[in-house]
Amino acid sequence: MNTVQRIGALTGLVCLVAGVIAPLSQIAPTIQLTLGIALFALCFWTFEPVPIQLSSLFLLVLYPLTDLLTFEESFAPFAGKTIWLIFTGMAISMTLEQTGVGTLLANIMKRVLSRHPALLIAQLHFIGLATAFIVPSGVVRVLLLFPIGLALCTSLKCTNDQKATTVVLLSLVSSTVFGGFGILTGAVPNMILAGQLHEWGNESIFWSTWFVWMFPLVGIGRSILSAFLIWIFWGRTIAPFRPIPQKETEFTFTTAQKKTLGVLTFGVIGWATDTVHQIPPVYVALAVVLILLIPHWGTLNVKDLKKLDFTFLFYIAALFSLGTALSGSGFNDAFINNAVEWAHLSRWDLPQRYFALTLLTVPLDFVMDIAAVAAVVTHPFLQLAAEHELGILPAAMSIGMATTLVFLPYQAAPLMVAYSYRKFTLSHLILLQFSLSLLSLIFLYPLNLVYWSWAGFL
Repeated sequence: MNTVQRIGALTGLVCLVAGVIAPLSQIAPTIQLTLGIALFALCFWTFEPVPIQLSSLFLLVLYPLTDLLTFEESFAPFAGKTIWLIFTGMAISMTLEQTGVGTLLANIMKRVLSRHPALLIAQLHFIGLATAFIVPSGVVRVLLLFPIGLALCTSLKCTNDQKATTVVLLSLVSSTVFGGFGILTGAVPNMILAGQLHEWGNESIFWSTWFVWMFPLVGIGRSILSAFLIWIFWGRTIAPFRPIPQKETEFTFTTAQKKTLGVLTFGVIGWATDTVHQIPPVYVALAVVLILLIPHWGTLNVKDLKKLDFTFLFYIAALFSLGTALSGSGFNDAFINNAVEWAHLSRWDLPQRYFALTLLTVPLDFVMDIAAVAAVVTHPFLQLAAEHELGILPAAMSIGMATTLVFLPYQAAPLMVAYSYRKFTLSHLILLQFSLSLLSLIFLYPLNLVYWSWAGFL
């Protein structure tokens, strides 16, 4: 355990003890306890003094022990769709690696990819962003792209160069996750927000509407910013990748690869057309895994599933239980009520009132998954917007801008899934995403409001 981890552990334990003691008379003891446990978890997940799986399991047990949740409520996320989506994604990812499909696709990609770091970073960002149009789940996209990215690192002869590996993998992950927020179906928080809006005011956000008002800066703008940051942090200091001998670029399809690609194509078509057939991505993913597991035909053996890191699912479950505990304790309502009282939107000029909704939402991003934030704040903040005569659709999308900001990995499951491979350091991931989210909040999102105002959306 290094010095930073020790500081993180000490801070987390202090927060936990403070929550148990509940020293503030003006705040309900239940809220203080819940917030203390939440801050303990966030410190341990961010600084990782012990494995994330261990601190997550401790959290799942701690909630029933403190009566904040029942045992059934604490472990309920294991019955949720997200857990099983990640499990199926892990299985598909392992199949791509074992059958060599990842290597095959990497060999195809490297024929057209540049050897110059700057151009390669741009090309990988384009690939990552393009997949967000096809596969709606960020978790699934990461699990599909990661084995291809690892194989690409091998093909480009950069597996022994940590900076080069970081450049390749973070380019794919950052573009497909952060750029994907610019597409309505590209991220779960977007779709939750759209559902909450329809439930509140019977108003719909169409795919094309989100694309017009969000994709230029949230999708393309942040992808460009991500590419620039990756080049600044790591890309400009690595040498051009060595040319690959022609014989190494030759490839053939084995029977297993043909089967895997065929089943995967079926899955991609299912994910890409979910707005038509209304089948959730997890069911499509389960169907893909079941087909791959067909005895004597499939390319995945049941025994292979033992190789999956099931303990990582403790973290996903703990993250959702944390959100449930915060909501049940009254913290969410207390935060929203105080935020509304503090904001005084009437004091803001009309265009800035929309950005105020974004700023009011951001603090909750730090204490729960951004998908949960979209579910929690949409209704009360839309009511606030209506009271101040704001347009409901741009108000909802202003809230949506806040739920695209992921400063730390635990705020979004796809990023934690990417980190679970342990192919880049946590500090590198945090440096990139914190910088990207902060610059988005300071520059890109105010510019997005200028674009909305100029185009007549506000």
